[in-house]
Amino acid sequence: MHMRRESLGGAYCVRRALSDFFAYHNSYHIGITSFAIYLTRSLERAIMKQRIVLLLILAFSAVLVATAQDSPLIEPIGEPEDPNIAISFPPPVYAVRDRLEVRGTANLSNMSNYFIEFRPLAVEPPVPAADGSEPEEQPWFPATLPNVGPVVDDILGEWNTSTAPDGLYEIRLTVNVTGGQPQFFRVSPIRIENNVPDFVDIATAVPTQPPVQTRPTLAPSPTAFDSNPRVTALTDSNVRRGDSTAYEVIGALLTGESAPILGVSNSGSGWYYIQLNNGRRGFISPGIVRAEGNLANLGTIAPPFTPTPPATNTPTTVTNLAINGAALQPATPVCASAFNVAVDILNNGSQSTGTSFTVTVTDRHPGSGTTTTSNSATIPALGPGQNFLVLIPLTVSVFYSEEHQVIVRVDSNNQVPEPNEGDNTRTLTYTLSKGSCG
Repeated sequence: MHMRRESLGGAYCVRRALSDFFAYHNSYHIGITSFAIYLTRSLERAIMKQRIVLLLILAFSAVLVATAQDSPLIEPIGEPEDPNIAISFPPPVYAVRDRLEVRGTANLSNMSNYFIEFRPLAVEPPVPAADGSEPEEQPWFPATLPNVGPVVDDILGEWNTSTAPDGLYEIRLTVNVTGGQPQFFRVSPIRIENNVPDFVDIATAVPTQPPVQTRPTLAPSPTAFDSNPRVTALTDSNVRRGDSTAYEVIGALLTGESAPILGVSNSGSGWYYIQLNNGRRGFISPGIVRAEGNLANLGTIAPPFTPTPPATNTPTTVTNLAINGAALQPATPVCASAFNVAVDILNNGSQSTGTSFTVTVTDRHPGSGTTTTSNSATIPALGPGQNFLVLIPLTVSVFYSEEHQVIVRVDSNNQVPEPNEGDNTRTLTYTLSKGSCG
């Protein structure tokens, strides 16, 4: 009985050839010519096995390389092209929790203000809509309020990550420039991890900030624009009679809507004077819109005198809940498949809500007047200026390929007293994709 061996070395091959030869002929008295022929053929077979093993190794290596090339990766983003607009902390591929001080630089010439936004990171490529149109870009949610002062390698603002579910996100620094287009700096991926597993030991460390090399601020080069000056709303925005929140609201510009720019306030506030579709004209804040087109030749508009507010018995401290943003995830829901309604709630009053409250989302079929489904979530008490992002799941299984409405109501049970509840409702319209239904 012969033992199998993995080695194909020369000495072993000779011994194996001799043993096979003597066992086959059962005699030691044969001619030297027959022995040489048999020995040569045995060596050739051994060499052929070595070649086959080598070819198999090379083929397997090629498969591994091809597989690695086809694997999807999330490419870190965060290298500054201009040192006058950058986020230095947190860096790409970083885990954050609780309240986080975002550090960096916002020091562009003619800067009117800056703010920080965030949104969930799309790991998979966006899926085109059922009608073949381009997929809608996921909305950005505010992480900080607009700031007007320049910052150089310091704290840009505080981001409360507890308002968002754990997962992968990207953050963006937006700098609005008077007479120019907004500039952006994005950092990705960032992981929010407020719910840490029990087996993970969290060590508190003070991050070391990399030095930011500053250079003299350069005046922006003139750029030619072919389009007319206009603004596009980044969120649902009020249009006012004057260039501050002290003036009354005369209209609104909803998220994604545009309006022509007729001029800019001569008070230095940076507010744009625009014309709405209904012909009414008013001022809108530069921190909540994106200005585009040729702004170099805009004239200055003098706002009216600040009105004297009438005497009122309204308390000086009030609570006001408002929907700061709302979106569907995905933008085109599929029949019988769960989707999320993302709602950003803001307390823009001067007093805490003092209690938790309820947010309700309802799916309605306008054609039949039928309410197909609804869901709700409880929001913790919000202090003045504090916001909270909540994802509420829905599943709709009827009236596919038809228009639906998702109605969002904040404080639907009237748990928080407010002087103004006109901004507590938002309606989103979509067409339900067929999916596996029907």
